[in-house]
Parts: sequence; structure tokens; C-alpha cells
Amino acid sequence: MTPSARTALARAVLTLGLAVVIALASLPWVVTAALDAFHAVVTVLRQAGHGLLSVEDGFVDAMAVTAVTIPLPALLAAAVPTNARRATGWAAVGTLLVVSVLAIRSTTPGATWRSLVLAAAAGILLGWLALGAVHARGALPTERSRRVATWVIVLYGIGVAFVGFWGSPVDAGAHPWLLQLLDRVHRVGVPGWFGYGALEFSANVLFFVPLGLLVVLRLGARRWWVGAAAGLVVSAVIETGQALFLPARYASLDDVLSNTCGAVVGALVGAVVLGWAARLRRR
Repeated sequence: MTPSARTALARAVLTLGLAVVIALASLPWVVTAALDAFHAVVTVLRQAGHGLLSVEDGFVDAMAVTAVTIPLPALLAAAVPTNARRATGWAAVGTLLVVSVLAIRSTTPGATWRSLVLAAAAGILLGWLALGAVHARGALPTERSRRVATWVIVLYGIGVAFVGFWGSPVDAGAHPWLLQLLDRVHRVGVPGWFGYGALEFSANVLFFVPLGLLVVLRLGARRWWVGAAAGLVVSAVIETGQALFLPARYASLDDVLSNTCGAVVGALVGAVVLGWAARLRRR
């Protein structure tokens, strides 16, 4: 695709997105219809079983908002065009304005604003990482980083196997303490939809970030997808093993989804780190 065609496509997508936002902000029934349709799809997916989207309803909504905002920095960078920093800043400002308008028109402005801001901020951050990874796609690791990443992958793999194939859930003893922690964070303004399911999902994401990061530090930024695929394969093996051999563990598709997301995030971070290191070596 030529640069001019890429710019035209990005502008068309942004124009369509702006039209959708205007419709949502000016026609309340459109918001209701969109949410009902989304929740209907979620219900169908949950009925498929195997622990798919078993987290809180509000957390599912937040994930959808995050997913929608992820492409914004890249779209703005292509539509203007401009650099990654400015595109991310403009995406953040524009998203904040849209979120504020939608929150004002809701029945619970304060709670809605906090929820949308947190979800959108996560999306903007991930969009910035993705844009940085694209710019660093040619960055290569040094021999030292390859060696270090190889040894750390071995140690990390042992840890993952230990946690994944432990006979009982590793957080079983911490469950009451975690509930108390959630109660405290809810009192200081964290949205109520961030419950135990959301906390467990987020912890699984963070747990697999090092896998994607280490794979990219070993193979290079151009092969970031290998880090993402490694998360999917390793998680699927663990969940399959739990389903077949560990009756005290509950195999869940949510775990595969969260672990894969964590590996993708780690791969993007690894690509950005390699890009920064390459620029520093050229100075």
C-alpha cells in the first residue's frame, strides 16, 4: 500500500469513527441498542462454556473500549501524518473529550467517566506500544541480549510450568486477602466491575508479559509474532494439561485469552526496547 493510500484509508476510518461517536452522543437509543447487541454476543460466547468471558460484565465492556482505542495512535499517525508521540497525545486528548461527553450523557456521570477513562487509557498505551513496535521492526538484538534472554527464558519456563501444573490453584490461600484488597481499592475509586475475575484475568496478562518480551529479545523485533504465538501455545498446553490431569484445577479459555494478550504486550515492549537500544548505539 502506498503512503497516500494509507493516509486516505486512515482518514476514512477516523471519519467513520467520528460519525459513530456523534451518533452515540446525540442519540441515546443508539447507545442502548449497541450495548444490547454487544451483550447479546457476549452471552452467546459465554454459553459456549469452557470459562469463556466469565469475568464481570463491566470488565468485558472495559475490554471492548480498550480494544477500540488501541488503533487510534496508528490511525492518527497515518492520517496526518505525524510522529508516534504527537499521534498518541492527540489520541489521548480526543479520547478524553469523547469519554467526557459520553459520561455527561449517562445516568452515572462520575462512575462512567472513571470506567471509560481507565479502559481508554489502557488502549492508548497499548496503541503507543504497537506504533513504537512498528517503527522498531528492523531492530536486532545483540549477542549479549540473546544469551541473557536464553537463560532467563529457561528459568521463566520452569516457573511457568511450576505455577501452571501445581496441583491446586496457586492463589487459593490468598483468596480472602485478595477480596479485602479489592474492597479497599473500590473505596478509593476503582470501578466496581474490577472484581476477583478481572483481577485474576489481569494477573494472567502480567504473568505472560515476560514470555513475549524474552522471545523478542532473543529473536529480534521483526519476529514479535513468535512471542505472541508462544503465549498462545504455552497457555493452551497448560490449560489442556489441567483439564486432563489436574481435577483440582479449572481449565479456562479466559486464561488462554489473557495469557496470549500478556505475551502480545510483552512482544510489543520487547520490540520497543530493541528499537530504543538500537538508537542509543547509533549515537
